[in-house]
Parts: sequence; structure tokens; C-alpha cells
Amino acid sequence: MGTVSIRIPDDLKERMDEHDDVNWSAVLREHLRQEVDEREKKKVARAVATSERLSAEIDEEEVADTDTAETIRDWRKRRR
Repeated sequence: MGTVSIRIPDDLKERMDEHDDVNWSAVLREHLRQEVDEREKKKVARAVATSERLSAEIDEEEVADTDTAETIRDWRKRRR
């Protein structure tokens, strides 16, 4: 398991110390997990929206007879 250190104001630390029944590491872990999950969901949603926008711009008639496998092979050759 990785380790993360944070600095907090002294007054906040004093207030936290008054609640010695709380596992502050667990609280922070859960909040961090939630934040990362939210950011990942937004990233996926943005990718889906971009994909849908790009798909909507495709002219179906123009690509109807296109061999997509061949197109992919051509692009792969160009990368090298």
C-alpha cells in the first residue's frame, strides 16, 4: 500500500485530535477514492460524448463501401 502525507493547519489537527474514535486515515482514503472515481467517470463520459459527436459527423454513404480493416492497416503502416 502506498503512503501519502499531507499538511493541515494546526487548529484542524487539534480539532481532529478531539475525536480519537475516528480513523482519519480511513476517512481520507474513502474521500480520495470517491474523488478519483468521480474524475474517472467524467473522463469516460467526455470520451463517450466525443465519440458520439465524431460518429455523428460520419457520412454513412461516403464510408458504406470502405474496408475498415484495410484503413486500419494503412494507418498502422503510416505510424512506422
